[in-house]
Amino acid sequence: MSAWLSRFLEQPGDKAPWLDGNRTLYCIIDRVRQPKAMEYLYQQDGVTGIERLFRGTPFTELLDVGPLWLPVKAGTALAAKAAELCLASRSGILISSNAPPETAFLHAQRLLRMTVRGQGEVLARFYDPAFWSALALTAPAQLLYGPWQSVHTPPATIDDARWRAWSPPHDLVEISNAAAYPLLLEDNTLAASTDMRMWYWVRTRAPECVGEISDHQLPIVLGNLNLLVEHGIDEGRYLERLLPRLNQFPLQSNPHVMSVLSSDLLAFEKVKQLEV
Repeated sequence: MSAWLSRFLEQPGDKAPWLDGNRTLYCIIDRVRQPKAMEYLYQQDGVTGIERLFRGTPFTELLDVGPLWLPVKAGTALAAKAAELCLASRSGILISSNAPPETAFLHAQRLLRMTVRGQGEVLARFYDPAFWSALALTAPAQLLYGPWQSVHTPPATIDDARWRAWSPPHDLVEISNAAAYPLLLEDNTLAASTDMRMWYWVRTRAPECVGEISDHQLPIVLGNLNLLVEHGIDEGRYLERLLPRLNQFPLQSNPHVMSVLSSDLLAFEKVKQLEV
């Protein structure tokens, strides 16, 4: 198991952070994953101050499909609905901040642009729970959190009910220098992001495909998934079909499996061979 995944599994969490105290939370909802988010939110009472996160950024042309920034009062029906939208399809995160609302919002906009070595600046979907988890595990906390006190990422399924809580060290000094941004994405962040996405995928699909997969089985499952992807089996529909076979043993140890994977067969043909 990778060090990042081990730390992720050990990360403390809360059952329902949107019920915690009489405070204002901020919710970022990905409308690519939740295209009807605006419609659902306006069915709730007390909806005010919804902002489009891409407003006034280089990504304005994507405004109509860009993420929403929503202030919610903890303990309200609106907060519960926002959390529900975040959890479904890995669609968002919850943020707490004592800073003025505009300051908290501007920091979110500042994180939209990050730099990848050899590629330059990219649009960073830091509000994807898997990607935020990777950032929290690997990126400089001063730059990542800014004026935010904490970020909660949702579990993979509603049955889990454990929202992981991420926060900077208590003695951290915020870096407000705009020249420190965009944040540089190191290779370890990108590698950790792959692990986090795999974890969410397995936890979401396993109940239907294979039943419960324990934490001690995860290294075998994730290792096998990576092996399949490396050999051209990277579509979710194919991986789901093979998932019941991925928690038993490392596929790399089976000569027949490796012969199939190393062949020139198309992906769907490899899957058929591996299902026999």
